[in-house]
Amino acid sequence: MKQPIPSVQTIKTILENRIPQPIMQHIPSSVMLLLFSIENELHLLFTKRAEHLAHQPGDISFPGGRKEKNETPLETALRETQEELGILPEQITLLGKTDFMLTTSGALITPFVGYVSNITIEEISFNKDEVAEIFTVPLSFFRQTQPEVHFLYLSPFTEDTFPYDRITGGKNYPFVRPKIPELFYQYKQYTIWGITAQIAHHAVCLFFQEEDKK
Repeated sequence: MKQPIPSVQTIKTILENRIPQPIMQHIPSSVMLLLFSIENELHLLFTKRAEHLAHQPGDISFPGGRKEKNETPLETALRETQEELGILPEQITLLGKTDFMLTTSGALITPFVGYVSNITIEEISFNKDEVAEIFTVPLSFFRQTQPEVHFLYLSPFTEDTFPYDRITGGKNYPFVRPKIPELFYQYKQYTIWGITAQIAHHAVCLFFQEEDKK
């Protein structure tokens, strides 16, 4: 039996009513950028990951992680923030979200921005199984400090069964060698780099965009 073929109108309806997603498989993740007012200045909160963790031990990051079950991106960010820092969803005034980030490891990260006004940094009882310490950085630091930019080059690595015989040039095919800019900030004894630095840099640029228009 001949398979039915969709009409042009059917295809148009399908495409115009959908939200585009990355074609390749990705891992939905979320982070929460928490703002605190300290001495009349807004600060961003960062965590230092515990040294014994298998994934990114000792790195500076924002609270966050992978989606679980049928969570929305916001639900993921709020759950992870509560698990890592003990800050409840109702203690966070959600301000919005910044642009998402698709990493080379396949994570699709949605950053949210929240303001916390009813607890102080000293009152935060963080989960020491996941977090070694917490600290804040004033937004003015990012405003006044340009990040260092260093480049990471990725080389193709294939399995033994990769079918080189089916592509032009075989093993000599001119594979692209991606050049990824890695940002680095040095704040006191803390090195903020990688995805965390990229998200922080992008967010602060958004925060100050109205000031930049003046």
